[in-house]
Amino acid sequence: MILTLSTLMTVLLIGAMAALIIARSKGKPIPLAVIPVIGLMALMVGSATYFVHRASDQQDYRELLWQPLAVDKIPMLVQGGYTVFVDLHSDWCMACQTNRVGVLHRPEVVSALLSGKVVLMQANWSQEAERIAPYYGKVAAPGAPFNKVYGPSLPKGRILPGELSEKDVITAIHAAKGHG
Repeated sequence: MILTLSTLMTVLLIGAMAALIIARSKGKPIPLAVIPVIGLMALMVGSATYFVHRASDQQDYRELLWQPLAVDKIPMLVQGGYTVFVDLHSDWCMACQTNRVGVLHRPEVVSALLSGKVVLMQANWSQEAERIAPYYGKVAAPGAPFNKVYGPSLPKGRILPGELSEKDVITAIHAAKGHG
């Protein structure tokens, strides 16, 4: 909606500028400074519209619906044909934040995570260490990033590298679904 209004405003400003130029060329007393001011306004609104539209692609991650980690539900979900992506992170962990922003928020990864029958589970070591440790304490270091993907073709799951890449996540999701 905002994008549409911004685009409309830009078009109207450019139209107004063109109308003023035509009126001035026909001898109407239009102050010369008005035309560049309207032109600058059109440029500013148009630029803002471009950057908002461009950034909207980077906001797709907001559509991801994360559920609290429920390890006991994973086998049942996998048997039901679901792929489960587990994300354990900490608020203060730089590698966790880098994985989140640099990989999990990327449009291609978001698209894979939103592809049919993928359940997203996460837990925060900073707040839920006692709950996480019994299940992942032997394979995941508290406070370090830990991601694991389960699915019909990976019922025991695949642990992903601590430093994620887009390819790691997408490949694991496809493998868990049995697509490669």
